[in-house]
Amino acid sequence: MLDLPLRQTLLARSDLFRGMPEHLLRYVATHMVERTLDDRELLYFKDDTLEFIALVVEGRIYSVVHGPDGREQIIGSTGAGQVVGETALIKDHGRESSTFASGPTRLLQLGSRHFGVLFEEPAFLRRLLMLMMLRLLHAIELLELVCLHRLESRLARFLLANLGEIDLALALPSVSLPASQGVLASMLNTSRPKLNVQLQVWRRSGVISGDLERMVINDVEHLRRKAFALN
Repeated sequence: MLDLPLRQTLLARSDLFRGMPEHLLRYVATHMVERTLDDRELLYFKDDTLEFIALVVEGRIYSVVHGPDGREQIIGSTGAGQVVGETALIKDHGRESSTFASGPTRLLQLGSRHFGVLFEEPAFLRRLLMLMMLRLLHAIELLELVCLHRLESRLARFLLANLGEIDLALALPSVSLPASQGVLASMLNTSRPKLNVQLQVWRRSGVISGDLERMVINDVEHLRRKAFALN
């Protein structure tokens, strides 16, 4: 169990509650409920009633929609320190997507009966508006990525956007990717076989090395050329 001071600290560091007054953090921390999910366990289904928001403490939550043929498209990723389900704060109909856990995941949930206190705080409303605008920009970027670019370009853009720490042994940038190739394929609107073919092409040519857990980018300029090449 997470004690009250730790809950307040986690909230104060989160994307939605950062900078909020002490009294609001205390109220939210007091009324949040802990929840744990196993790998691939659903947090909520598309069209479910908007009953809560949740702060991710450990693990990761993916937001997903499905086509009529059952094909899966991941439209969002929420990691530790971020809030998922925040659209429950601004609309009164069902969830816009389903969400599932990637690996063991711990959450702190706040039920909708406590939302009224949040709406009384102007600083919270400004923060919520800013986050909603960022979500909108991300949605537009995702729409452009999956609809207007070839897989080679989509994958290159994804890798460049997620460049992380320098691999000290090789003095090259690296990328931490989803543990499942299926998840990465769903994020890029492609199939696992097609994604695997593209990864193998770049491995053989030396553009990348390593595995999904820690992929080393040996030729960043090659990825930049592919990312912005005309289709």
